[in-house]
Amino acid sequence: MGNAFNNPLDESKQARMNEIITDVLGVFAKEFPLHYKDALIAKIKEELQPEEPDERLLPDAPTPDYEFKSGILTKRGDVVKNWKQRYFVATNAADNFRIDYFEKEGGKLKGSVNCCGYSVEDFNELEVIDMGQFGIKIVPYDSRRRTWYLKAETEEEKNEWVKVFKNACSKARPPRDKDSLIAHAFDGAYRAVRWHYGYYGWYSYSFSEAEQLGELVSSILYRELISGVIDGIPAGPQRGAVVNMVRKSVDTTCMAAVGAAWNGSVQACNGLKTSLESAVRSLITPVLEQEVTLKIKISETTSNNVNPFLSDVGGRICRPVLKACASPITRAYVAAVQGFTNFMRKQIADNSFSKDNFDSNIRWAHRSVEYWWSGPLEDTNRICWALYTSDLTDVAAFFADGFTSYSLYSLVLDGIRDLTHRAIHAFDTAYKEGETDNLERLLNGIIAKYVHDAKLSLKSVLTAILGGILQSPIETLVFTPCLELVKPIQDVIDAIPVPGLSDLFNLSTLMGEVLHKVLDDGVAALVSGAFGDVASQIDAAGHGLGVQSA
Repeated sequence: MGNAFNNPLDESKQARMNEIITDVLGVFAKEFPLHYKDALIAKIKEELQPEEPDERLLPDAPTPDYEFKSGILTKRGDVVKNWKQRYFVATNAADNFRIDYFEKEGGKLKGSVNCCGYSVEDFNELEVIDMGQFGIKIVPYDSRRRTWYLKAETEEEKNEWVKVFKNACSKARPPRDKDSLIAHAFDGAYRAVRWHYGYYGWYSYSFSEAEQLGELVSSILYRELISGVIDGIPAGPQRGAVVNMVRKSVDTTCMAAVGAAWNGSVQACNGLKTSLESAVRSLITPVLEQEVTLKIKISETTSNNVNPFLSDVGGRICRPVLKACASPITRAYVAAVQGFTNFMRKQIADNSFSKDNFDSNIRWAHRSVEYWWSGPLEDTNRICWALYTSDLTDVAAFFADGFTSYSLYSLVLDGIRDLTHRAIHAFDTAYKEGETDNLERLLNGIIAKYVHDAKLSLKSVLTAILGGILQSPIETLVFTPCLELVKPIQDVIDAIPVPGLSDLFNLSTLMGEVLHKVLDDGVAALVSGAFGDVASQIDAAGHGLGVQSA
């Protein structure tokens, strides 16, 4: 290769790389047990507290388990680039939107696609020339993961599968630890490591916990060291090979260290679980009593930072966003009220809900909620698509890194789809409980509840939108300076005159709970202040259909 292309990761740089990895994993190792304790305390507190009343009138619908779509696609191999027909089955939420493919219909399972961390693209012009028409690419956000190449037999089939894959990419979750305490502890520790190294703002998971931590360690490595190493590699025909060698070496070293650290952290917490849970349960009453006092101190200490922030963002960000968002989102909910009502009334008029056909047509009604350009949400989908593609261009500048108009589009559409599934499930339940003599009257009662819950759902969506937009400035302008302000309160925690009690309080977590409550209340107040006209429009839609809100 020549002297110019000796390994750029010389002994000193490898030592520095290992030092950075050790430092980052040291921060994680310190934070993980703290957040494990927090998760355990939160779990026990939740068990002791009565459930908050649910204002919604429609019950939760069962997790959907019906298939979205099945059929033949041709798939290109990952190692051997040959094309083979496979029978694909797109599963639903119950199976995390996994896409399975089989040798043939009813044949052996050959593999699965987990679309979390992927997006969907058509073949570009060169790929059409090289591989043919009607192509679909499932493209990872991380270039080190596999790109899936698929082909349909017709343009219509391709378009249908594109919708299915986009839905899976939007909704599939990363693999998480089955122990909820471990998963929640990772969330808190991961966020703490990000803040420690100056990574603020919105982020999402695409991998397992170990892989996600490895990605963060890798990002810190590249920022602190590796990008400079790569920039220093001379230009020439072998530069690409050297860059790939460096990246592969970094990935291998990073993931090996992270895997060991993650396994060690999990094993340590699992080993302490029984004794820690016993200690928490014996001290839970003093924990609850002291928590009130500590949160008051934190609130008093941080109020001079938080209140000006809320006042500023209320006028500069929240109100303009609410003004722009409320109208089109309200139209989407009004269209949903009307679409659901007209759809269900037509099924009743067509005798689709006769005793013999009831179960199959209820399943079909649930399935039709997910259709893009037909079914009860046809008009809602069009309004939401316009929201994504054109209506919110004037407020896009307010969106945080990672929170996009597509995030907003998904929030709105998911909220409406959930509402509609719950209404269909309520109709199903009431019918099977014997309310079969007058289906129109039964439906009108469901519509009244739909209208009621639509207002709650819309308010929740608007609140979530503002929360998503404000996440980055909150972390940068509020959390970081407030962490410095509350440090003296650690002395109060350490002085608690109950043996072992101070060990159960994590100051940064307590502060986070206080600030989130204050900020959530502030955002909720802004939304409530603008909600009167929104609610009246939804009520008017119900009145126009001959029903009142329940």
